[in-house]
Amino acid sequence: MSTFVVSGSTTDFTQDFEDLVISYIFNKWSISVPPKGTVMKPDVEVEPDKVHFKAGFPDYFIPYECCVVQTTTRLLESFGGGKFLFTTSLDVMLRMKRLDRDAVATDPQLENMENEIGRIVEHYKPNEIPGIKDMLFDPTTVSRVYNATDTWAKSDWRSIFRISVFYQKDNLI
Repeated sequence: MSTFVVSGSTTDFTQDFEDLVISYIFNKWSISVPPKGTVMKPDVEVEPDKVHFKAGFPDYFIPYECCVVQTTTRLLESFGGGKFLFTTSLDVMLRMKRLDRDAVATDPQLENMENEIGRIVEHYKPNEIPGIKDMLFDPTTVSRVYNATDTWAKSDWRSIFRISVFYQKDNLI
């Protein structure tokens, strides 16, 4: 039976990647339009004019959300001696519900949120999240979520970033 641990550690990750990454994003968030709210928990009061963060899917009951969901894990390389390099992809889902459907110009909040996620991921330093060697995103994987009936007057705007975290594990056998 195999026993995997994070390289340089005696244990495996103690939280899901989506929990680790949403906490990291929350701690690094620095924009003021819209401002940072809370990491959502069942008994936390939501402030409607702030971005709220959570692991999991958006709940669509608040105007501004930043959510993270883990998607796929791949083995990138196997080194000798029971060492393995993995990558796990995560979707960072941003959502804003514009309150005024009839505004002439689009509100800047979603673009501000997108730029902030890009800045946070681009400035990741190795092991800022213990055990995660790197965090990257490919700008070509950032997409706005539209459907055939959407217009510029729509009030619910969303985008998705696909990011990848890279980490090494050792098999202690």
